[in-house]
Amino acid sequence: MKLRTNSVSWREIDGETVILDLSSSTYLKTNAAGSTIMRLLAEERTTAELADGLVEEYGIPAEQATADTETFVAMLRERNLLETADS
Repeated sequence: MKLRTNSVSWREIDGETVILDLSSSTYLKTNAAGSTIMRLLAEERTTAELADGLVEEYGIPAEQATADTETFVAMLRERNLLETADS
């Protein structure tokens, strides 16, 4: 999966990321961990690769990184902000 590029814009400001979905005129704001995941989603990644990025960046346990990643990815999917390799 990766961040949808069509009609989605995002910018990192002071460790937080603001995501703008131009097609629905909605925006989201992330915390620092969400910003790390957003940077990784600029390219095709698996959930495990995203969680590994959190472990590397913050030194948190793998289980916590996986749970946080799954929650964040679910939110992005719910808002139709992701592309998958088969879409």
